[in-house]
Amino acid sequence: MRVSTQFPVAVHALMMVAAFPETRITSEIVGQSTGCNPVVIRNLFPKLKKAGLLSVKAGRGKIELTRPIGEITLWDVYTAVESEQTEEIFKLHPHASDACPVGCHIRELLVSHLDDAVAAMRRELSAVTLGMLQGELRELPPHPAAEG
Repeated sequence: MRVSTQFPVAVHALMMVAAFPETRITSEIVGQSTGCNPVVIRNLFPKLKKAGLLSVKAGRGKIELTRPIGEITLWDVYTAVESEQTEEIFKLHPHASDACPVGCHIRELLVSHLDDAVAAMRRELSAVTLGMLQGELRELPPHPAAEG
């Protein structure tokens, strides 16, 4: 299974919005912090807005979370930027041979197990909020580069 970097970058961006409520968080600021091109961030913001996680205040273009960080789960963020469909998460090869006894059944053999894996991922990511991550972040020692 390979998930794109959109998910961790989206979590990073939302954590920045939560951590710096008085700062106008821009794609350039998030891009610098994440190491991503600001265009990547500009493409994520509309997805997070459409999912109801971000709002943009007219005029200054200030980005805010739409609900408290204790109510935004990692699953919320994941589904805002990635598919929750089993066959999108696990790309099954589309050209298995119908003439092969394995090839003709591989999809049906795998799908129920992969559905279970997605359900487990949903449970795990739904149990973690951005508020929990913020608390964990506070417990970490300061990074030497951030102190200087």
